[in-house]
Amino acid sequence: MKKTMNLALLCAFCCFSLVFAQNRTTLEEKYRQAMAVLVISGSSQSDRDGALNQLQFAAEQNYVPAQTALGTYYSHAGFAPRDMTKAVDWFSKAADHGDWIAQLALGRIYFAGDGVPQDSSRARQWLFRAAESGDGVAAFYLGLLNDGRMGAATDYAEAARWYRQSAEAGNPYAQEKLANLLLKGQGVARDPKEAYAWLLVAAETGNSGAALRLGSLDGDLGQTAAKATRENALELHHQILTRKSKNPCNGWPGQYDMRPVPPPLSYLSVCEK
Repeated sequence: MKKTMNLALLCAFCCFSLVFAQNRTTLEEKYRQAMAVLVISGSSQSDRDGALNQLQFAAEQNYVPAQTALGTYYSHAGFAPRDMTKAVDWFSKAADHGDWIAQLALGRIYFAGDGVPQDSSRARQWLFRAAESGDGVAAFYLGLLNDGRMGAATDYAEAARWYRQSAEAGNPYAQEKLANLLLKGQGVARDPKEAYAWLLVAAETGNSGAALRLGSLDGDLGQTAAKATRENALELHHQILTRKSKNPCNGWPGQYDMRPVPPPLSYLSVCEK
């Protein structure tokens, strides 16, 4: 009798697992089909409406990438009129399930007060969770928060920690801000050579502000030290480029602006892997 019951329970569990797996596959298919339509600018309105319905169905079944995609859809002008109430709602659902893109998006929304009241506490909460996954964009915003932005308490050691994570991910503005802390010895030991290296990398990555500061440091370091540091900066830049080349979720428009943004719809299918 006991063996019969155990066998019945095992069969029930296997059936449930099979149905769950099939359902998840179906939701993923709906998500990918919908995304393929929504990211094409030439799609007809009826096709876009159908894709949005598919995406919403998957999101309502708690398929997390679809929830993030809906948040992204409603938060960006161009696809439809922006609806930040819907965007925050869908991002919140996905963020609660651990989606780093949704966490980053929510953190940025609260940091900027984009459609919601500015809230440094909520911004910090979501950005921290996104940055823990290794994201350089969230880390940059955490650096700003610990650098005294939005009236938050200043903690230069924490600012340096997060700026460094963002700098190593390739953010030229985080590289400059980390260099500033290294030059002043705020939150880190003063190190003009490392500061100079980060400014060189930032300038090479397109930060014109960092480039303007290099001339004065050349004289301060001296010719020999400046030459050695330039060689170190080349190696540092190479390491960053190599790291970025191995990550397909990289290079989206606005990723490393002065106020960086989360991945757009066209990058979500890659970044959610």
